[in-house]
Amino acid sequence: MRTLTKTVLLGIAAVVLPAQVQAGGLQDALEARWRGSWIVTSAETYSDCAGPYTDNRVNGRYVSSRSRQRFRPGEMAKVDSVDLKRSRFDLRLTFAEPVLSSRQDGPFTLYDEALCRVEFQLEVPREMVKRQDVMGIEALLRPVLRRHATEEEARASSDWNRRVRDPYPRDYERTLAEHAAWRAKQTNAAVQARIDHLIDETSRIPERISDDPDYLAGFVKGVEAGRSPHPVSCPDLLRGGAVATRSQSSGGAAHASTDDRQSRHDRGYQDGVRLTLGLDAIRRLPGCFVPVPEAPVSRASSGR
Repeated sequence: MRTLTKTVLLGIAAVVLPAQVQAGGLQDALEARWRGSWIVTSAETYSDCAGPYTDNRVNGRYVSSRSRQRFRPGEMAKVDSVDLKRSRFDLRLTFAEPVLSSRQDGPFTLYDEALCRVEFQLEVPREMVKRQDVMGIEALLRPVLRRHATEEEARASSDWNRRVRDPYPRDYERTLAEHAAWRAKQTNAAVQARIDHLIDETSRIPERISDDPDYLAGFVKGVEAGRSPHPVSCPDLLRGGAVATRSQSSGGAAHASTDDRQSRHDRGYQDGVRLTLGLDAIRRLPGCFVPVPEAPVSRASSGR
C-alpha cells in the first residue's frame, strides 16, 4: 500500500513540478523584460489614484474596470512589477504624471498631488505558459500598450498623449496661508474648551469628597494612581484619554467586604484619579496652544 501511494505521488510530482519550473522560468523572463521598463497605453485605462493599484482587466483591445476615473489612451507609465499566475499575467505600473486630488477641510478646498497606479490583468492560455511563450504573451498586451526600454524613448513616442497635471487654483498660496491660520485657531479653541471643561469638572470633585473611610481609602489610591506615568501629549490631553478612568476593585482595601462598601471605595478611587489627572492636564494644556500665522490681507481690504 505504501509503495502504491509513493508511486502515485511520484507520478503527480513528475507532472506538476515541470510545469512549476516552467512557470518560474517564464516569470523570470517576463520580469527581466518588463520590470523597470516604460509603457505608453493604447487604450483607455482607469485608476482611483488613491494609493493601491486599480484593477484593469484586459480583453483584446479593450480595458474594463470598476473605477470611474478614466484616462484616455497615450498615458505614459513605469512598470513596477510583474506577476505570472497559472493562467493570468499581472502588470503593475505607475503613471508618470500625477493628478490633482481635492479634499475639504472646514470651509477650505485643498489639493494634493496623487500618484495613479494601475494593474493590467491579462488572461493567458495555459498552453502559452507551458511553452514559455514570452512573445505570445507580449502580443496579447500589444493592443492596449507599447513597451519602451527607457523614459526618454517613451516620451519620444508619437502615442504619448502629453497629459500634464492640472494647475493649482489661482492664489492657492493665499488659500494655504488662510487655512493654516484657520487650523491654528481651531486648535487653540479646542485647547481652551478642554481647559474650561476640566476646570468645571475638577471644581465639583471637592464637593463630593466624603469622610467615609472606604471612600477616603479609595480616594487615596486614586490620587496615587493619578500620579503614575500617563500619556501627556497634546492629542492625548485633548482627547481626554489621560483623565478617563474606570472602576477598580478594592480588593486591597481593608473592611471593604460588602457591595455598598465596594461602591463607596470605587467612587473615591475615581474621584481621586479624576482630580489628580484633571489638575495635571489643566497645568499642561496651555503648552498645547499654537501660534496663529498672520493671514494674508485680502485685496479688497487693502484697497487695491
